[in-house]
Order: sequence, then C-alpha cells, then structure tokens
Amino acid sequence: MFFAAADSISIDYYFNISIYNSKYEILKAKSVNPSERLLQVMEYLMAAGPEPVKQIDIARDLGISPATLNRIIKTLSQRGYLFRTSEKYCVRNFRLIRNVPMSESYLSVLSDLMNDITVQHRVSVEAVVATGFDLLWHSRTELPDASVAIRAATGFRRSLYELDALARLYLSRVGWDEVSYQFFPGGFFKTGLEMKSLPSSEARRIIENSADSDFDLDFDGNHVGVRRFATIIEDDDGNFLHLLSIAEAAVPVRDKEAHIAQSRSVLQKARATLQAQIRAEAIAEGGPKKHELSPAHIG
Repeated sequence: MFFAAADSISIDYYFNISIYNSKYEILKAKSVNPSERLLQVMEYLMAAGPEPVKQIDIARDLGISPATLNRIIKTLSQRGYLFRTSEKYCVRNFRLIRNVPMSESYLSVLSDLMNDITVQHRVSVEAVVATGFDLLWHSRTELPDASVAIRAATGFRRSLYELDALARLYLSRVGWDEVSYQFFPGGFFKTGLEMKSLPSSEARRIIENSADSDFDLDFDGNHVGVRRFATIIEDDDGNFLHLLSIAEAAVPVRDKEAHIAQSRSVLQKARATLQAQIRAEAIAEGGPKKHELSPAHIG
C-alpha cells in the first residue's frame, strides 16, 4: 500500500518560510502565470492538511485545467515534495509557511504608520521579526540628523541572547520552558553599557517579567548609545507577528517619566492601528489568521 511505503521514506522536504499558518481561502483566477499556479497548488495542499487529496478536486477548486495541474503535480512529485497514488490522489511532503506573515496591504499600513511617527516625533521606528535565534530588522525609518547613528538598518540581525526590550518581549511569549529547551539558558546577557552575563535564574526572571506587558524599554540605552521603546504586535489570539520599536539617542531628557509616557502612548496607538488591520484582513479572508509562534521556527 502507498501509505506503508510513504512511512518508510525518511527524507522530509520541509519549507519553513514563516511563522504563519492559516486556513487558506483560495481564490480562482482565469489568467495566472505559471509561478502563481505552482504556489496556488502548494498553498491548497497546505490548507488541505496531511490527508490525501484528489487531483480532480484541486483542478476544480483552483480553476486549473487537468493537464496543467498534472504537469505541476508531476514536477512536485519528481522533486519529492509530494507523493502520488494510482487513484490520482496526492499527499504533500512539505510545509509552506511564510517567515514574515505580513500581507501587502498590512505592509503598506505599517510603512505609513512608521513614517508618520518619524515625522511627528523625530525618532527612528523599526519593525523587527524573529527568525531562529536572532532578531531581524524587517524595516526601519531613517532620521538623517540623528545625534547617534543607528546601525541596525533593514536586514540587520542580532542575537536573542541579548536581553534588551525587544528580546524580552518576544521571548516572554515563547515561554521559559521552550526558551530553556531551545536556547542555552546560561548564555543570555544583559544589554546596556556593560553587557553582563546572566545566570539562567536571572535570565528567566527578566524574561518572565515581560510576559504580562505589551510595552518594554531600555531607557539608559545599549552599549552603542541607542535607547529603545518597544511593543509587540499580535493577533486577537495572542499569536506573534512582529515587534515595533522607537529608537533614539540615549541622551538626558528634561522629564524622564513624561518621555516614557509619550513613547508608550505612541506605540500603543500604533499597536491598536496594526491590530485593527490584522483583524480586518482576517474578516476579509473568512476567519481569524493563525500565526504559528516561535518554537516552530526556532532552531
């Protein structure tokens, strides 16, 4: 039988393109290029789950001719990304997940929001995602006359072992049990002018202290003189999407508490706007999106 043979195959072709795992609403299209057709089929198979799927159903639901679909299925089968049966069933042997689960419309709202904050408050704004054991700067607004150069440009990567506001917020959502399993618990260190190594008990305390908050900060700045205020963007189910931060020079301010309150307010308003966009997109697509949180993409 096919399934017995499939169980004996040890090669897994797993794509890990994201922390995004949604129940897909497939849209039919009459004129689609070959690359889009391939992605439509792979997305359909992901949405169908691990059970066998009839090729005739895929063709009908996607509006693809049987001949075109057969060519796509044949290519995927030859490459090992799915298995075929004699009854024209196929079973996927991959996972297709976007690493940055943000739609084009969401990115447009995010970009406008970041630019508005920069213009109004004269600060740099950063959107940061998590990938593996690192934080990755997805995008950032520029502040040409900043008193301190911020080296974390788009594409910059930094270890999650540095427990600044960004790492604390993110890892607090992962949870200490998973963090201690995936990371070396004694490898975390404190951000600031002195990058001090932390015992695992202290790292745990610091991470768990951020679990009930959607805002964190490092007012005194890091070792290069950059101060950050951060919030975490999640969907209504608490699934992680990305971090949003304000970055500025860690210089003295006239009223520390007022400065913190203003930054918190700016980020909370931004967070509300972005979560409203997430909610609107979920409704438009027929249901809440399920963002697969970190442990699946750590390691």
